[in-house]
Amino acid sequence: MEPRAYFVCPDTDVPSGGVRVVYRAVDHCNDAGIPAVVVHDQPGFACTWFEHATPVVCAAQAAPVPGRDLLVVPEVYGPRLGEIAPGVRKVVFNQNAYNTFHGYDHVTAPGTTAYDHPEVAGAVCVSDDNAAYLRYAFPHLDVRRITYQLDPALWFVEETGAPRPRRLTYMPRKHADQAGQVLNILSQRGALRDVEVVPLHGMNEREVAAAQRSSLVFLSFGYPEGCPFPPKEAMAAGCLVVGYHGMGGRDYFTHEHGYPVPQGDIVAFARQVEEVLDAHRADPAGLEARARTASAAIRARYTPDAERRSILEAFGRHLPGAAAPGVPLVTVA
Repeated sequence: MEPRAYFVCPDTDVPSGGVRVVYRAVDHCNDAGIPAVVVHDQPGFACTWFEHATPVVCAAQAAPVPGRDLLVVPEVYGPRLGEIAPGVRKVVFNQNAYNTFHGYDHVTAPGTTAYDHPEVAGAVCVSDDNAAYLRYAFPHLDVRRITYQLDPALWFVEETGAPRPRRLTYMPRKHADQAGQVLNILSQRGALRDVEVVPLHGMNEREVAAAQRSSLVFLSFGYPEGCPFPPKEAMAAGCLVVGYHGMGGRDYFTHEHGYPVPQGDIVAFARQVEEVLDAHRADPAGLEARARTASAAIRARYTPDAERRSILEAFGRHLPGAAAPGVPLVTVA
């Protein structure tokens, strides 16, 4: 039997870009002839908020083989991730470097983290910012960076021939307290007088994409982030994106293609949104042309092929070759 890659994934069935990428990584591996599965903890669990045909097993069914198989573990498993499936080579799929030290003491002795475990062969991250973080924290660690894709069938500018409705969207699960402050300031100033405000909540992937393609402005409140999906997707859908790049979003969320504001600066955030809305009232065609330029640039960079190639290189290089008896996968709380 060929080497097999086991991708451990949290049992969460709410929209999460990171979980979606785990499933796609498994699909890319299988399409390339590398047998791979998603591993959830509970029997019968699989994500339902997006469409997929990805092979899924529960932890009790997974038995990776030392010397042959690869176990891919999310960074959220913390200090004990190296203890899962003893003897099996592991790679940390770190999709948010700012979670790296969750669960650790404030001063952890050098060489004692999960990233120093002899079975941890390296880490895979999702942005230049996060790669720099991990390389600085762990100079010995093999760090590879992948490129997320944007699904071209979902994230595109819908050309209707008419100006976009003055609709503003945001993710209420991202710093809801700050979203409330920004929106209330704008409301008190009358800046939302002709604006429909739509929280993106309780929607599946296709519904969110449809909402973004018919919106003018997206407010980005997420930070710190690995490589945030919502502002990237909104930009690809033709929204004018205002807000936080979350550190990991600096790869694409620039002044050229968006309206980044300092993290936590509520007044600067509100002021920038008001300026964008006023500019659209004065020159809708000019603002929407800027949005189309940003969409074209980001869609050209974050392609399915770029994701596929980066995932196969990052994870495939860690697959060893020899065979040995399987080791039951024991989850670590």
